Amino acid sequence: MKVEFLIENIEKFLPLISKIIPVHSQIPILSNILLEATKQGFYISTTNLEIGARIKVPAKIEEVGAATVPGKQFTEALSSLPKDKVYISSEKDSLKVKCRNNVITFQTIAKEEFPNILEQKGEKAYTFSEGEIGEVFEKLTLAASLDDSRPELTGVLFAQKDNAIDFVATDGFRLSLKKKRKGKILLNQESLILPARLIIEAMSLLGETSLYIYKKGNQVVLENEETLIVGRLINGEFPNYERVIPASFKTTITLDVQEFLQKLRLTSIFARDAANIVKISVSDSKVKMIARSSGVGEGEMVLEGEQEGEDNEIAFNIKFLVDLLKNIQEKTITIELSSPVEPATFRIPEDPDFLHIIMPVRLQE
Repeated sequence: MKVEFLIENIEKFLPLISKIIPVHSQIPILSNILLEATKQGFYISTTNLEIGARIKVPAKIEEVGAATVPGKQFTEALSSLPKDKVYISSEKDSLKVKCRNNVITFQTIAKEEFPNILEQKGEKAYTFSEGEIGEVFEKLTLAASLDDSRPELTGVLFAQKDNAIDFVATDGFRLSLKKKRKGKILLNQESLILPARLIIEAMSLLGETSLYIYKKGNQVVLENEETLIVGRLINGEFPNYERVIPASFKTTITLDVQEFLQKLRLTSIFARDAANIVKISVSDSKVKMIARSSGVGEGEMVLEGEQEGEDNEIAFNIKFLVDLLKNIQEKTITIELSSPVEPATFRIPEDPDFLHIIMPVRLQE
């Protein structure tokens, strides 16, 4: 294998490659990445057996071939090289990387030991337009669970609703829903659960991105012109999310997102030593946020807003509020409350197809 490419053509892919390479693996080959020079182009592949990626790098192919090299060290080396042409060549059990007067040699393992990350792409199910993946999922994946004991909660539900798609994530304490009107998943099933981690990685993809489902292999693929990311569909029964959405409320208050976030971060100084609990009181078009920590002190912040309905109060895990607000690009947010023991609904006036629900924390009197 002999290949020539520019550092600039590969550096934007290095963060994605690095994130997928497992930190500690009992299977040595997974710590390697696969380099393939073919007549169709130069490809870099990586996998941790849960998620895999294959990237096409613009390059001049002088000689076809393939080899695997230690992934972490290879990406670190490329990140440290000057922005110039890079020449790589493989011989027997080694691969040489040359850039200006720098020469790096890596030991290699044969391509045959590297897992096949893709059986076949399968059927195209949906195409996201440029920027649509970020628009749909930036406020969803934060609600997915990190606990593998309930795999279905670590994913994002794609649910077909007539001529719309509901995208939903929940960890049992909070729930995010984004409705995509005039959308259709072209599959003979009403719902799919995709790994949230797969979607998080796919949010870095630029341009139009296609979703493929290979049912027989239980695989899902997200692909644009340069990058293919593959994972496995999650089998399991997603909770009935529609039952969780409150049908009514007694209080609404609309607030400035950035001001709300800034005051919550101040309040969190005291909440972090008090089980992350913040008490919120709504009255006279104002929100009062209180967190108390024995031995530290108390934080009390007041924020003005636009209130409708009666006065109310509730308590939350402050981390859930901060997670939501820091992922909102819009200017305002509306909170709908019923009582201290019922879930609260957060809506964005500028994005009526999105809602977020947070379960309250019950305070002991």
